[in-house]
Amino acid sequence: MIIEGMNLMDYDAMAIGNQDLELGPEVLRQRIADSKFPILSANVMLAKSGALLTKPYALRQVGGHTIGIIGLTGDLRPEAAPDIHNSYALLKADDVLAKYVTEVAKQADIIIVLSTMGFEEDQRLSSAVPGIDVFIGGRSRIPMPEAWRNEKTGTLVYQAGSQGEWIGRRRLQLDGSGMLTGHSDELIFLTEDYADDPEMRAFLDNYKAE
Repeated sequence: MIIEGMNLMDYDAMAIGNQDLELGPEVLRQRIADSKFPILSANVMLAKSGALLTKPYALRQVGGHTIGIIGLTGDLRPEAAPDIHNSYALLKADDVLAKYVTEVAKQADIIIVLSTMGFEEDQRLSSAVPGIDVFIGGRSRIPMPEAWRNEKTGTLVYQAGSQGEWIGRRRLQLDGSGMLTGHSDELIFLTEDYADDPEMRAFLDNYKAE
């Protein structure tokens, strides 16, 4: 149901989270196959094969610019089942970001990292790996009216919404060469003032009926 709903919302991309890993590799790969958008992770390997679970990054065309989106996954929860822990190997975030930022920079004007590492780790990585324009992070679930900006690298760090309580509207201004020249931020709390989307409401009602 969740992937169907996300398909309906026309997501551009998603990063695998630590709780997604707890579904197990087989179920998770089926969810990835069901999605109409890329589900990404640059640092989750399958322990048995040593292969990445899914694509590390995707490219999107927006307003005449190429946007590179890299996925980054946080560690499994300690309480996850032993067989789940044994199914994956998580690569060091610093190493994979350095690799893929270099690779994506040759193809894209702007680099966005979708991260489920947590806010403090995203802040640290924004210094450790230069060349990233924006982190959009999960896990910490901090409402952020404005970006945290790394003064050394210029990287903007945000946290995504949580449980449908709020969304962030972040607008990036690019010059003709694709350089990030400015941004504006808006945090929108999804109160009862916002009506349900009719198509999504019908989808949810039909799901409940089944």
